[in-house]
Amino acid sequence: MSPVSSIRHRFAAALLAALMAFAGVSARAMDITTTVGVDGRRIVVAQGTIGAGDTERLRRALAKADPGRDGLRSIALDSPGGAVDEALDMALLMDRERVAVTVEPGAVCASACAQIVFFAGVERVVQEGGRLGLHSCSRAGASTRVPICNEMIAQQAAARGAPYGTLMAFMQMTAPGQMRWLDAEDADCWGLTLWPAGSNRGIRRGDLPPCIQHDVRMHRSASRR
Repeated sequence: MSPVSSIRHRFAAALLAALMAFAGVSARAMDITTTVGVDGRRIVVAQGTIGAGDTERLRRALAKADPGRDGLRSIALDSPGGAVDEALDMALLMDRERVAVTVEPGAVCASACAQIVFFAGVERVVQEGGRLGLHSCSRAGASTRVPICNEMIAQQAAARGAPYGTLMAFMQMTAPGQMRWLDAEDADCWGLTLWPAGSNRGIRRGDLPPCIQHDVRMHRSASRR
């Protein structure tokens, strides 16, 4: 990371940590382990609330994981969110390591997990029965939205190929104390996932998400009337 990027990251982490109250979860540590996946490769499983030290635990776990044919190591996420500064550090580690992330059936990835960590996957998948949870930033201990925090989160995600407008809309429309849940179909339709090549799911980087295409067509049709 360049010195400028490092300074910007530290500033962003400090500001976000001061402002954000994600889902009211406490900053405990995740349970980060490795297991053998269905394809015989060893993958990382990260469960629980994001807390101090999780970046280092994730680094050690990734060192034990097996890369796939595409060179990506896999992480299965199941987390309600947690410490924003730690989530930002985890995302930077994942950028360097180049990973694929999955929210498996019965698992959830919400708040800082969904809005920061999930988008650090080169490939990011929500399987049938998995869910993403999105909501607005708020000042710690309060329920008031903080627009600058939402803006920074959306920019972080957009830099990793996520649709900026979609994420901003969901955060602005969902109060800090609430959660907008997206299932696998929703996540694909709004362009939040990036499936492996050949899977015939989701969109490619740069494509307009189907749900947005639909809204654009409806708007054009209405304007012609």
